Amino acid sequence: MVPPPHNADIETAEISDSLPAAIKPVVAAIESHTESKPEALDLSHHLSIESVIRQKSLLKVSSSYLARDPELLSLAAGLPSPSLFPIEKITATVPIAKHESARNGLWKNDGLLPDTRRELQKEKDSNLKGQSDYDLSGALQYEQGTGAKQLLKFLKEHTEIVHNPQYRDWDCIMSGGNTHAMETVFRMLINPGDYIIVEEFVFPETAEGLKPLRAKMIGIQMDEEGMRSDSLRQLLEAWDETARGGKRPGVLYVVPTGQNPTGATMSVQRRKEIYDLCVMYDLIIIEDDPYYFLQMSDYVPGADPTVVHVPKSNDEFLSTLLPSMLGIDTQGRVLRLDSFSKVAAPGLRCGWITGSDRFIERLLRHNEVGLQFPSGVSMAVLHSMLTEAWGQDGYLDWLVNLRAEYTSRRNALLDAMDKYLPREVCDWVVPSAGMFVWLHVDHTKHPRKDNGIEAVEMELFEAGIDNKVLILPGAWFKVSPEARDVFFRATFASVSAEDMTLAVERFGEVLRKSFGL
Repeated sequence: MVPPPHNADIETAEISDSLPAAIKPVVAAIESHTESKPEALDLSHHLSIESVIRQKSLLKVSSSYLARDPELLSLAAGLPSPSLFPIEKITATVPIAKHESARNGLWKNDGLLPDTRRELQKEKDSNLKGQSDYDLSGALQYEQGTGAKQLLKFLKEHTEIVHNPQYRDWDCIMSGGNTHAMETVFRMLINPGDYIIVEEFVFPETAEGLKPLRAKMIGIQMDEEGMRSDSLRQLLEAWDETARGGKRPGVLYVVPTGQNPTGATMSVQRRKEIYDLCVMYDLIIIEDDPYYFLQMSDYVPGADPTVVHVPKSNDEFLSTLLPSMLGIDTQGRVLRLDSFSKVAAPGLRCGWITGSDRFIERLLRHNEVGLQFPSGVSMAVLHSMLTEAWGQDGYLDWLVNLRAEYTSRRNALLDAMDKYLPREVCDWVVPSAGMFVWLHVDHTKHPRKDNGIEAVEMELFEAGIDNKVLILPGAWFKVSPEARDVFFRATFASVSAEDMTLAVERFGEVLRKSFGL
């Protein structure tokens, strides 16, 4: 697997030691490629008042003296003694990242073959023993606001390999997952009363994160590819500050891949159109993309749902992924939010934000007095798994496996929908990424349509509960108080094929009975 050129800020010698031998020759070309990239624009005029007034933590600054002089004896930091930490060792068992494992289905949740597992250990003195550059003493201690540098190094390499940012001065900072990252970035960019552009349907926590900031959401109409660029253009072109009671929005928040709740995925062309409009009208893009690696192969109705296309190599896998908005950004106006929640485990509460140095520095100031850093235990487990057990290629192998697993689950849900849902009154778009199917129900065909869209939707929702099936109503996700039609969100992520089939059959019964079919 050959990565794109690396960032000049990452030390070439360190990176070359950690990458597979097959791609080390590429490192020699890194500097020349990096020099050809532009620097990000200074977009600091988008910073909120809260962000602008944040100052460096003086206690954190003191650690820089130790970095400059390792012989310096410190009586400065109030660090607990690692000898008194009550946790001596942590152990985790993970799959071995063999190239063939993911492609032969050896990592499935129903049990790992004995030779596909590896036990990882972190001890207080793993560093002194030469077993790890990030031991338990370090993981359990106070950390810089960037997150553990050893894990952050891996994430920067990963970001370069997958997204290849198109400007020089980018960086990453760790977060407590994408909900934390989203709230932090909102506070960095939004002042009370500001408008922000979002999709017309959003994850409820997005709206809840904006309410305390007193931000005004404007939902842009969506289609099967997500946010519509023509609707966005119309809004920005026709913006009237007097009529709106505020300046044109400076921030656009979007989930471009497997959007929650609609499952929509933007095409390459749509991503470019949205980005170009943000350049034209000077908007910052918050790219919240936790489902990026759950991009799926095509759905074939009637085929065995467990038979899915699996790329033959990681190069092929990477070539199938849509470019991220970070990957097409040449100006440093995209802040990308990544998370381990959908590709490892949500309880780890770890993720990272990528953007221009100027924005990352402001996020660091926020972390220093807020999150501080993600859980040291979580970072230690991730570091062992990613750097000591898998490496970059092994992690991509794992992502290939995840894609195959979720594709199979999506296929099972779609098969059930094809079989049990009445096409006379409902339809859906096959999702090409994510964890959700967005079901549209035509309320105009309902015998009680005159009661209104939301009344029909809630009748179906409550009838579903009575029939022992829970499917979420679209009203819970909409930004505008007006509803276009009846929608429901169904997930295939963590339900067995048997339970999905039974649930869909039950909801089909609800629809037929309610519509009198």
